[in-house]
Amino acid sequence: MHSDTWRLMVSKVSAICVTGQFKRLQGDLEELYRRAGMPQPAVQAYEDALLSMLADGDEAVTNQQH
Repeated sequence: MHSDTWRLMVSKVSAICVTGQFKRLQGDLEELYRRAGMPQPAVQAYEDALLSMLADGDEAVTNQQH
């Protein structure tokens, strides 16, 4: 990947990870995963929260284009 692509990706992920919405979702997922006995609940919750918010962002962009 080109460095500009990486910078854009890192910028997008960073902007998501500092929001209260991301932190709440991550915390809620981590608690659910911990109760369910999942291995590495904190890591899994972080990944799932990030993927969810990235997908929501892509969906919002797609909806604005139509």
